[in-house]
Amino acid sequence: PNRFFPDVLANPRLKIAHPKHLMEPLIEKGEVSVAPSDIGLVGLGPFMFDSYEPGSIIRLRHFDRYFEYDSEANRLPYLDGIDYIITPDPVAMDIAFRTGRLDGTARGFGHYLTEERRRGYLESLGDDVFFTQMEGGTFRLAFNVLKPGPWQDARVRRAIALWIDKKAAIPAVLGGFGWTSPDISPNNPYKDKKFVVWPKFDLASLEEKRAEAKRLMEEAGYASGFTMGYLTRARQVLGGQFLKDQLAGLGIDLQLQIVDEGEWNRARVSLDYDTQSGSLSVLPIPEGTEGVYGRFSKSPNSYSKHEDTEVDRYYKTLKDATTYDRRVQVWRDLQKYLFVDQTYIIPIAEMTYVVAYRTYVKGLVIPPEDGHTFTDFAAVWLDKGEK
Repeated sequence: PNRFFPDVLANPRLKIAHPKHLMEPLIEKGEVSVAPSDIGLVGLGPFMFDSYEPGSIIRLRHFDRYFEYDSEANRLPYLDGIDYIITPDPVAMDIAFRTGRLDGTARGFGHYLTEERRRGYLESLGDDVFFTQMEGGTFRLAFNVLKPGPWQDARVRRAIALWIDKKAAIPAVLGGFGWTSPDISPNNPYKDKKFVVWPKFDLASLEEKRAEAKRLMEEAGYASGFTMGYLTRARQVLGGQFLKDQLAGLGIDLQLQIVDEGEWNRARVSLDYDTQSGSLSVLPIPEGTEGVYGRFSKSPNSYSKHEDTEVDRYYKTLKDATTYDRRVQVWRDLQKYLFVDQTYIIPIAEMTYVVAYRTYVKGLVIPPEDGHTFTDFAAVWLDKGEK
């Protein structure tokens, strides 16, 4: 048993919308693929699902039996409803926001603002716009060590980790907003700094690290390099191109295998590819990370594809830890094992998510991390009398 299971379950990425009284009869009839959308998206939130026009708009409307009240005994939510305009193209979203069609920009990879787009907002809107920042996901390289190739050698994986110029990824891949290991995010004052995702390692200069990378490649018998594949989503091709350019200096010809979302969702849980970026962000609860760091046979969604039972042992020790300090130490040891000793995963840079809102949007609660949180907007109102 995991005593932190309630914390893990509270993660907003684990969306539970399967009421038994509606789902069970359908499943018993053989409709085993029934989804929450098939039964009207039943939930406990402040807004009800109203309508969905594919490719256009999703409408939510005020739920008059929502359970929360404000400090003056007014029932929440304040808003009559929310219209989510579907804008796959970030440029189209920027135009809609700057022309007044949207009150806020979207949360989602590709839609979060870059430095350049943020400057454009300020130039055109001035004091009529404000910006929020959240800790985001990780730009990473994860190895499939179950697939034959030079990357099965831990020395090769370690050499790649040492060679990559992580700080260069911030402007090149993350739009200028982010930070790298071993830095602590400047955006989250509430995070317990003892539980930062990356312990402090690899503190040598880039020149020193690259010299060691070449030594390791030669020791492993790959001084002349090799060819390696990298699975990447079409909407994240900048990361793949960055890695391709970086690893060329180590003699590695990185072949980008760019796929659409359908193939991505199939391929990332398969053993078909040499390396990949991985999906989803790491959960803030250490005990909840086994799904992305653990063995492939237990979790095909793991970033790295491995069958290392030592990782199982670390997680069991972590779950059995009875003191806070012991949890911290085991968590740090596990990360060193994953990122340094074995280098199954290379965390390159952590994203900072930037979202814009019009200044008349009031009552927002901005999460310190993870853009999937604080999205009920129960206490939000629009004060359009104020610019």
